[in-house]
Amino acid sequence: MTQSQEAELETLFYFWPDLYKIKITEADKERYFEWSEQGKHKNEIQRSGFTDGFNALVSAKQWRGRTIHELYEPGVLSGDVPYATLIENAPRSVIDFMKKEMFKGNDANVIEAIYSAPDNLLETLWLLNYNERRLTS
Repeated sequence: MTQSQEAELETLFYFWPDLYKIKITEADKERYFEWSEQGKHKNEIQRSGFTDGFNALVSAKQWRGRTIHELYEPGVLSGDVPYATLIENAPRSVIDFMKKEMFKGNDANVIEAIYSAPDNLLETLWLLNYNERRLTS
């Protein structure tokens, strides 16, 4: 498995922790990457009632996209969810995925700057954002 594929799996587990409850074999991972990268196995995808690792990985990819585009992006745009809260304790693979995926990569520099900032700076930024919103409400 390539480093890119390992990072992909790490993001899937991060965004859908239920994967830890499902037995995922090496064959499941191989089929997942054949589907994800080459478009194979489309006829094997089950939307519900599945118990196999391949379909669990496919579902995790869908949840990862929903989380980014339907929860994270609207939360950031509204000001209700500071980047610092999304980035806190996230593994590097998730940060790299967020940089590429959120707002079509337009905020990659912002995400990287916040991720690279010292912890106390993140807390300060969050408090400033919170206080600003409270005062203007």
